[in-house]
Amino acid sequence: MAGAPAFAQDLTVAANVDKTTVAVGEPFTVTITVSGDLEGVEVPPATFPEGFAVAARSQSTNFSMRSGAIERSMGMTFVLAAQQAGAFEIGPFTIRKGKQELHTEPIAVTVTPSALQPKRRPPPQGERFTL
Repeated sequence: MAGAPAFAQDLTVAANVDKTTVAVGEPFTVTITVSGDLEGVEVPPATFPEGFAVAARSQSTNFSMRSGAIERSMGMTFVLAAQQAGAFEIGPFTIRKGKQELHTEPIAVTVTPSALQPKRRPPPQGERFTL
């Protein structure tokens, strides 16, 4: 379940989620991957819709050598949990290199009410007694 990657010369950025439908409070993972010539790449902080809590975040960098060429990629992973039901868009995410900006496509995520969510009860009705 991935968003379409953005390409520029030898630089790409892509975002994906591991689930597009989750229940309120259920964690899901958002991964942003930047590949190519990472020299001078700026990655602004990722922002998420209101009502989403970031439970964890991590970043990794990978280097590999293929046919004498160095390939590099950077990944940012966020574990999110929605605090309310509804339809949301995650992203788009932006990276910058010099005057160039690359954006991912937004990813639609549906949050359903939690099956374990307690039902709201009206406050107890009654009289006040003083002893």
